[in-house]
Amino acid sequence: MPNAASTAAMVQPPPYILDLRNRSPPASPEQSAIDPARSSSPSSLGDSEDAASTHATSEAPSDPLRDQIIAGLIGSSKPVVPGQTEADEKFAYKRTIPTMTLYSERGLSIYEDITKTKAYYPFEAEKEILEKYGDEIACRMFGLPSSLLVPDVLLEKQQAHFEQSPASNLAAKKEKWGDATVGLHNYGVNGSANLSKAGVLPTQGLAVELGSGSLDKTRHLLRSMAKLLQNGTGDDDASPLQSIDYKALDLEAASLYSTLSSLASVEGDCVTTSLEQQAQPGSKRRVSVSGLHATYDEGLAFLKSQKDVGSPSSVFSDLPDLPTSPKSLPTSLTSVFEDEENLPPSLAAAQQSSASSPADGETGRRATSIMWLGSSCGNYTREEAVQFLRNIDLREGDTMLIGIDGCADGPRIETAYNDPEGVTAAFILEGVDVAGRTLGGDAADALNQRNFDYVNRWNAELGRHEAYVRANKNVAIPISGAEDVKEVTISEGELLNIEFSYKYTFAEAVALFHLAGFRLIQHWTDSSRSHYLYLVEKPRMWFPATQESAAKMLGIEVAENEQENDYGVPLLEKWEEMWRAWDGLMLGLIPRSLHFTKPIPLRHIPLFYVGHIPAFRDIHLSRYFNEPLTEPARFADIFERGIDPCVDAPEKITHWHSEVPKEDSCWPSIEEITEYEAKVRDRVRKVYVENEGKWTTKLARALMMTFEHEMMHWETSIYICLQAAGSLNLPPGTAIPDFASLARQVERDASVTGQQALLEFPSQTITVGHDDDDTRDDETTFDPARQYGWDVEHPQRQIEVGAFKLEALPVTNGDYFDWLGRTYQQSDSALLPASWSQEGGQLTIKTLFGLVPIEFAREWPLAASGEQLERFAKDKGGRLPTFGELSAFQQQNPVSTPLANVGFVNLHPVAAFIPGKARDGSQLPITDGGLWQWTSTTLEPWKGYSGSKLYPGYSSDFFDGKHQIVLGSSFASPRRLARPTFLNWYQKNYPFMLGGARVAYDA
Repeated sequence: MPNAASTAAMVQPPPYILDLRNRSPPASPEQSAIDPARSSSPSSLGDSEDAASTHATSEAPSDPLRDQIIAGLIGSSKPVVPGQTEADEKFAYKRTIPTMTLYSERGLSIYEDITKTKAYYPFEAEKEILEKYGDEIACRMFGLPSSLLVPDVLLEKQQAHFEQSPASNLAAKKEKWGDATVGLHNYGVNGSANLSKAGVLPTQGLAVELGSGSLDKTRHLLRSMAKLLQNGTGDDDASPLQSIDYKALDLEAASLYSTLSSLASVEGDCVTTSLEQQAQPGSKRRVSVSGLHATYDEGLAFLKSQKDVGSPSSVFSDLPDLPTSPKSLPTSLTSVFEDEENLPPSLAAAQQSSASSPADGETGRRATSIMWLGSSCGNYTREEAVQFLRNIDLREGDTMLIGIDGCADGPRIETAYNDPEGVTAAFILEGVDVAGRTLGGDAADALNQRNFDYVNRWNAELGRHEAYVRANKNVAIPISGAEDVKEVTISEGELLNIEFSYKYTFAEAVALFHLAGFRLIQHWTDSSRSHYLYLVEKPRMWFPATQESAAKMLGIEVAENEQENDYGVPLLEKWEEMWRAWDGLMLGLIPRSLHFTKPIPLRHIPLFYVGHIPAFRDIHLSRYFNEPLTEPARFADIFERGIDPCVDAPEKITHWHSEVPKEDSCWPSIEEITEYEAKVRDRVRKVYVENEGKWTTKLARALMMTFEHEMMHWETSIYICLQAAGSLNLPPGTAIPDFASLARQVERDASVTGQQALLEFPSQTITVGHDDDDTRDDETTFDPARQYGWDVEHPQRQIEVGAFKLEALPVTNGDYFDWLGRTYQQSDSALLPASWSQEGGQLTIKTLFGLVPIEFAREWPLAASGEQLERFAKDKGGRLPTFGELSAFQQQNPVSTPLANVGFVNLHPVAAFIPGKARDGSQLPITDGGLWQWTSTTLEPWKGYSGSKLYPGYSSDFFDGKHQIVLGSSFASPRRLARPTFLNWYQKNYPFMLGGARVAYDA
């Protein structure tokens, strides 16, 4: 007799297909079938809500595909030349056939044959990724640690190396991976997640695949999802996910029905077509599969309408008794305010809008992941791809898995898209027939594949494959239903474009995501590195690359309405973005239990910085407008300016600073400070409303200065938080990193990305700084194109730099660890970086997500004091670079590119790398990994220096011979501060800043 599991696998109900095309569920597969030739395009690239409302009306739907065909045949008056060379002129065209004509039912059948040809690499490459990394990908799609399904082999291997290393004496007690005292249940940092904890891990999963096709590749991922439900052990009670729903979206309802039925038959142990499955004793949970008959826009609009069902909690959280990292996960996310009735209005609104829905408490949190596989992104122009992805609505906690072809091998691409067997040619020419049948009548006889031949080529300059059909005779096509056009004549030899397939290098894909508002969580690639799967999200706290830098890397023009002065007066919406991130940091990350502590004894308590930001802003607005301070006015006395004590003598503070309360009970409460912050923010909003069209240079500078000052204190607050790494709440609104799988990714990438190299620089004269003297603001007319800066950025000047050598990549944790292993003595405790921890006898790196074993962070740049890094460099026979030398390097390798780890792209350092060349042959900038870079140059005034009039003492208070210049930015630096002229400074022996270094050598 068959057991329960096999019986369930054999007996499957018919697959359910929701017909969003007709807004009703089909009664049978026959009723759900549609005319393939009359399907519209997957996405109109318009607003998805508009698409939904259009289909909700009682009017008969139009036929957008027919309209597109007619428009394409009418074409343009001037030929489109796809490039600038003579070869490109041979492929000039005036007319097009919509790409969607290729995806009829017969077209999809032919496409399946294409995927079986030896030449067509994209299908096999993506399939290889899903077969090899499916378990890891499935975990990460739903925000789960990969250690649920993938053993941490790297950690075990590296820890064995650590045990044998002389540096192992750094740890007082050698505990092995998995020991309870090391932290078994810390979200996969060092083992498996504590699945019994609710509130962080989802209990439901929803995967929606756009353009699902045959499901031949997807089935590998569905198998991995089933393992998640079964937790790899058969112990259902231990699984964090109690259910996973997979919805396949496609334009072909009949094909959907067929493929889902076949999938359920073949993969019955993993999937079920039942929508209300209940796991029976002894049976396995399975992924519930169903279909969505819809265009992309219709499916995304439907998904958006469902987003409040089981939505994750994203409230400001505080867990004073249960730290969420690294040793445990929260059982709930409670409010930071005990009395929510006393919330300030602006924060109350934010709390209400982000609170979990009632369904959360009833059914648990649902994690949603949208899948867009098969290089479908390449069928859009780069501009269209940006717009399509930008319009996708992801909640906090949702992800999107995107397959993108990254091949740049021209001959391989041309063969893949024109196989020797002629299958691709048949696929393309079928699209001609579909176009003819859609027009109907005599047009079907004229617009017929017998009258056309298939032509293709690889356009290396534009990074795309181009598919055309060429008329092999004069063809007259009658047109009905078009104004002023009754017939279109196509001359013999004329080309019609039918498809572009854009390819994206890794750098181009990252730039695409920045422009679309996506943060890259991680990626996977095949063995030939010709295809990538990218997992992305839309987080609360991050600052994407500037439109200009991302568009340049992607090879497109920035739309005129998106252009702005990146270093001028910030737009009001930029303030709002910054405030949301600041609230997430100060009210979400830092629990109340830390408000009156000093993670860094040399700094104020964290509560000071919550009040310092609005007080500084309010003081400068009052000075400009000659108006009273916002009440309570006494806050200005407490919070105006912080401290920078001498590291060697902390009791000595040589600059003016605010006098702060000495007793905890004398400080304002967090509620009073946030109420005050809300009023000062309203004051900023009022300034923008009342001064529209009446800007002055001086007011613009006051706003720029307070804006950037707030940004600077993000970094201050974050490096303070890092010293309390085990007591923080999880950073809100962003995916929790899976450091184990990220380390494996770095190990795989290391074989192809540039390794450490020694760069040689000749003697040269470079230009640094820019001209922006605030003492002349009263006499300068406001110019919106002006780039503001601080007194240390002025004036623009030339400096001489002698010949030198510089290591391309900064010193890593692994480099420093190995060096300490050779040189460390117990008396050298001053050499241990403050970014490291030996808690529990294990050497770890402090992060906002908890303590990460050094085995997972060996390739990260080392965060240490200038003194520690200088000692390392000298033992290596080198030194720290000078300000001029590092400036020369950074002018060739700008910091704020889409590839850079700045602007909260990651809330931790990552491995720096040499990315190679761009599509045009130019060298892509080398990255820093997310840390400032120390120089050996002391901060002191230079010729032309003039101290700030608006902020006296900003830099001059630190001309004490003890502060050294650092350049670049860190992962905690908003991108605005990563401009080429910006510089920072710290005491050389200050151990807490987010600073690394490259080793320089004399030429």
